[in-house]
Amino acid sequence: MNAFKKYMLDTYEAEELKEISEHGCVSGVAGTLIYYSDTSRIYNEYADDIHAIIGDYMESTGQDTLPQITANIGDGVTFRNDMVWLAAELIAWEVTNESEAA
Repeated sequence: MNAFKKYMLDTYEAEELKEISEHGCVSGVAGTLIYYSDTSRIYNEYADDIHAIIGDYMESTGQDTLPQITANIGDGVTFRNDMVWLAAELIAWEVTNESEAA
């Protein structure tokens, strides 16, 4: 299992993942992903896994760019935050939809 996905599943309960899926990390529901210092640390720890999650998403949707990410590529802190948030939201969406389909 992807280590970042494991982190998300170990950190958040099903209801929290559903909230992240529905409202995004910007809502503040993802308590460990609020501050830049936290998202930078998490990005640094799980960068390969985060890139794999986002790469898989881009491949599955046929996208070759993500404007919300590339807009901040010159600002390392914001870029890391955006990458962590997007990966977290993708994991939350995936987990929520898997559990609802079951």
